[in-house]
Amino acid sequence: MPKHADAVVSALASLESDRETLLAAWQAMISGDGAPMFPLDLLASGAVKRAISSISAMKLLVESWNMVSARSLLRTHIDTALRFSAAWLVQNPHEFATLVISGKPINKLKDRKGERLTDARLVQVRSSDYPWLPAVYDNLCDYVHFSASHLAAAAQSVDDDGSLSLLISETDFDFPESSWLEVINCFRETSAILVKFLHGYAITKRLTPEQLEEGRKHAST
Repeated sequence: MPKHADAVVSALASLESDRETLLAAWQAMISGDGAPMFPLDLLASGAVKRAISSISAMKLLVESWNMVSARSLLRTHIDTALRFSAAWLVQNPHEFATLVISGKPINKLKDRKGERLTDARLVQVRSSDYPWLPAVYDNLCDYVHFSASHLAAAAQSVDDDGSLSLLISETDFDFPESSWLEVINCFRETSAILVKFLHGYAITKRLTPEQLEEGRKHAST
């Protein structure tokens, strides 16, 4: 197995620090003497578990030159961050978390404006803070659902006479260094989105009822 370029190796090493950052954010949210446990804590715990599992898998996929699966995994990582962030769009986050924990699909629930929390809706809302999200998300959907993208990954070349050369392999050596860096960097940016909402929730948990009510008033104006 050939080695990746130094820039890719360095980016991969950063994934481990992202894992530690996620765990630290979760611990800050969950810890404290007599800290109460709310439904959103459980939802956050599931999100962090899925995220750090994905970090471990992404490292292995890149090291084994498996771009097709790496892009599919990036799409699911984005799904984790977006769907956890949906709790900030509803009237009652803990009620939302309770419904999700009970098995209610997030895309069947509605935000404060009465809009269903579909993946498209979440991408639209978060795109103002993350302009890269819509294009990356749309492209990655082709990798999650079997599509022409998988044929393109198998195609080696098309000759002038129309003949097609295929290579069926679990490795993707033809992708340039920039493509590997892009998938890692988007993955890391997605981890940062999840960390942001974990930090926000940790701060909210420490507010007094009066402070929380005051914050809600400002948010609604």
